[in-house]
Amino acid sequence: MGLAIGLAMLVIAVVLIYVGLPDRQGGSPRFLRFEAASILYPPLILVFIAIGTAQVVFSLD
Repeated sequence: MGLAIGLAMLVIAVVLIYVGLPDRQGGSPRFLRFEAASILYPPLILVFIAIGTAQVVFSLD
């Protein structure tokens, strides 16, 4: 069960990274154009990566 949760969190992190990528012209996605979003979005992704990785590592024991 812990492995599934960890992998799901890692998938969510990858999806968030993909959604946040700029378009071909270099423009940011619409939801990242606000000032607070550029401060809060990267830590949110890092939290999902950290917790997902920890969950996967601890479920392998």
